Amino acid sequence: MGLIPQAVIEDVLARTDILETVQQYVALKRAGANHKGLCPFHDENTPSFFVHPGMGIYKCFGCGEGGNVYQFLMSMEGWSFPETVRHLADRCGVEIPEQSSEDAEAARRRREGKKLYLEIMDQARQFYVDNLWSDKGKVARMYLDERGIGEKTSRAFGLGYALDGWDHLLDHLKTRGYRPKVMQRAGLVSANDRGGFYDRFRNRVVFPVVDVWGHTLAFGGRTLAADEKGAKYLNSPETKFYTKGEQLYGLDVAKRGIQKEEFSLVVEGNFDVIALHDAGLDMTVAPMGTALTEKQARLMGRFARRVVVAFDGDEAGTQATLRCMPALEAAGLEARVIRFVDGDDPDTFVRREGAEALKTKVDEAPPLVSWALDRIVVGVEGASIEARIAVLDEVGDILQEVSDDTVRGHYTQEVARRLDLEPAKVERYARRSTTGRKEVRAQLRQQHQGPQFSSAEYGVLVVLLDQPEWLEDFFREELDKLLASHDLARLLNLARDHFREHDEIDGSLLLENIGEAHLRETVSRALAEPDRGGLYPPEQSLRWYRDCVWTLKRRWAQRMADFLESELVEVDFGNDRDKFEDLTRQLDEVRQFQKALDLEGVRAERIEGRAG
Repeated sequence: MGLIPQAVIEDVLARTDILETVQQYVALKRAGANHKGLCPFHDENTPSFFVHPGMGIYKCFGCGEGGNVYQFLMSMEGWSFPETVRHLADRCGVEIPEQSSEDAEAARRRREGKKLYLEIMDQARQFYVDNLWSDKGKVARMYLDERGIGEKTSRAFGLGYALDGWDHLLDHLKTRGYRPKVMQRAGLVSANDRGGFYDRFRNRVVFPVVDVWGHTLAFGGRTLAADEKGAKYLNSPETKFYTKGEQLYGLDVAKRGIQKEEFSLVVEGNFDVIALHDAGLDMTVAPMGTALTEKQARLMGRFARRVVVAFDGDEAGTQATLRCMPALEAAGLEARVIRFVDGDDPDTFVRREGAEALKTKVDEAPPLVSWALDRIVVGVEGASIEARIAVLDEVGDILQEVSDDTVRGHYTQEVARRLDLEPAKVERYARRSTTGRKEVRAQLRQQHQGPQFSSAEYGVLVVLLDQPEWLEDFFREELDKLLASHDLARLLNLARDHFREHDEIDGSLLLENIGEAHLRETVSRALAEPDRGGLYPPEQSLRWYRDCVWTLKRRWAQRMADFLESELVEVDFGNDRDKFEDLTRQLDEVRQFQKALDLEGVRAERIEGRAG
């Protein structure tokens, strides 16, 4: 393809209105002789992006982006310079000469092909519109009236009517010189098995799909026949000039409303879009009957950074709402969601409750990520550890879609709080591979099996929670120093303070003051022990307590002996005789203490034997 002559580049630039072009992407407000808005090239809350129509340039004083309309489109669309010039040349009717005959022919065929496509689509659109407002369109107008869609809205969206017959559009376009093969490539007619053609849309209200530049690219149709055996909704196939995942139904009409209200309202169907516009909600669009794509999300992002998803209230609508999340997150948009009861949809809701009721729902709409997490977490709050861990895969999938570290951290903390899990482990679970997730899952299960208290330590906890008046003696005798677990020492300290304040152990209040989930579970289990069949009846509590304390003393003594022996091995007698002798003395004392404990244990066994 040849170079574009400089004279042509300058001619296209002179004919192009930069303000009109930029407004297809950015919501602008007049600021003196200029216009300003939020920069599309970086995130900002205060407008620093200016368009100067008189000079034909734009400039952002936040990120520094600036230039003429060519630079703007190249940055927004990712086009090359020649692609940008050719796009604008097509719009303003400037012919671009080519250097070689092959290039010239290829360019001519591309231009002519697109021109023909847009012409035939406009012809079809006008034919459908004329049908709707003719005597033949009475049945379609009655249908629209029943759906609460008035003439003004119908005309704004270019609604039409495909007559009940096989070849009405086919014959109409033939009389205007269009060949059936061209109509077929445009998706307006279909071929039959006899080599002929027939209208794709028949006895349907027709919705033109129009891009932001005002070009008709495709159609959708809704059948009027209640007993219609075919599909209720029928859409144009994708063509060389139309990809459904790149367009939003109603955006050509809604873009000004989106800019004004500073958010897009996304619904599922064409009728929802039209009905909500008719009710005054003129920021409404729909994703062409497919899952919302990143290109569609970015298209909305040109006009406003906030999106409210309002899909149908059934399970299919729920799943479609969830599928929006990756596209909206990738586009960097603030996504919120409103939901309806099962069987309800935006159109039905507005006709029943009114536009103000829907506006209230929009104002109260929670963030999409928050709603998605809530529907998973709410069913397992307070459930078993297995039930809570079981939902982490879904939680992780959602958190992985959140690109902003701060926002993801916020949601991770909230999920961890509601599931009573450690935030750090929930974060690791969300980020890690399948193998890593298995590891974290095992750690969570181990964590919630309770701390590694020995049976004697757990026994002390159970007895002292059941007999809290013994807690003062426990600490006065410094028995807390016998504990291997610092967690248990903290719990017993907390229980003593609680008993001092309330003169009893109030289980629910005590648990409320314990921060760690695994410790809460352990204390909760210990509080319940005496209620399970009298495991620790009052007459045995003291003896059981003394047995546990004796075991704690013996284990403490063994730990001290092991420690002192290991220290002695490291001491050089010749160089540090004092330390060696001091450690030896301490070890002898500990061994004497162990012998005394052994004798105490033997006496206790004899006494118990005689009592038995």
